[in-house]
Amino acid sequence: MIEILNGMHETINYGDSLGLRLYHNVDYEDYPDHWHVGMELIMPIEKGYVVIVGKERYELEEGDIILMNSGVIHALEAPPTGERIILQFDTALLYTLKEMETLLFMMPAVFFYRKDPQDELYCFLKEKLDRIIREYDGNSAFREASIYAALIEIFVELGRREIYQSGQGKQAQSMKQQEYLEAVMNACNYINRHYMDNLTLEEVANVSGFSKFHFTRIFKQYMNMTFYEYLNSKRVKRAEELLYNKEMSITDVAMNSGFSSLSAFNRTFKTIKNCSPSDYRKQGKP
Repeated sequence: MIEILNGMHETINYGDSLGLRLYHNVDYEDYPDHWHVGMELIMPIEKGYVVIVGKERYELEEGDIILMNSGVIHALEAPPTGERIILQFDTALLYTLKEMETLLFMMPAVFFYRKDPQDELYCFLKEKLDRIIREYDGNSAFREASIYAALIEIFVELGRREIYQSGQGKQAQSMKQQEYLEAVMNACNYINRHYMDNLTLEEVANVSGFSKFHFTRIFKQYMNMTFYEYLNSKRVKRAEELLYNKEMSITDVAMNSGFSSLSAFNRTFKTIKNCSPSDYRKQGKP
């Protein structure tokens, strides 16, 4: 299934303009630790499958669904017989939609759902995945648009149920809370567009319409991190992508990620990733 592997990095060959590929995988083949830029969704339809992420071992049974975020290192173990759906897709389209970049940033490494006909969210995800499979295997008009529409619906539902209702982005229960949530999302969208600039807390607070002290409090409440932690994480995420280009120097990576100096880049990167940019590149990561 893995066609292009450089160290631990898999380059996904989508093969067409969809930016998406779907396998009815029946291979009796294990895949060692690897990562890719695209997201990956797996659902066994006959027998099970094993997904290993770090120290977590997810033993999937028929109908279980697992979704792995971009850049997550994982390994796969297959049974001697069986079939599973493996969907890989580029998140580029989602990034063009308001709020989606912030949602993707806030997502955990893995979403895992056991088959449960009584679970409303599981049933929703299964319905949308079945639709994607039908569209991908068929050749109907507007096939590509229909697939991405289903993906967008999936992420909207995950965002509402798993992110904003789960504590770090609590769904608004009043007009004032709704106002705060919208202000934080607008601030995140602003940061996502301007992270290369010399952003300040005062500037982003002004965009939100609150004083910097009030903004600091509500941003931490809804994002579970400070403004500067979010900004630095955004810059480090961009640096991870640039580090895959071995011809780009570490200094160039720093400057093209929004950092004002190499020392600030090295210090911030090590704080977030627990290793230097040079070591990160040597480890076979992007």
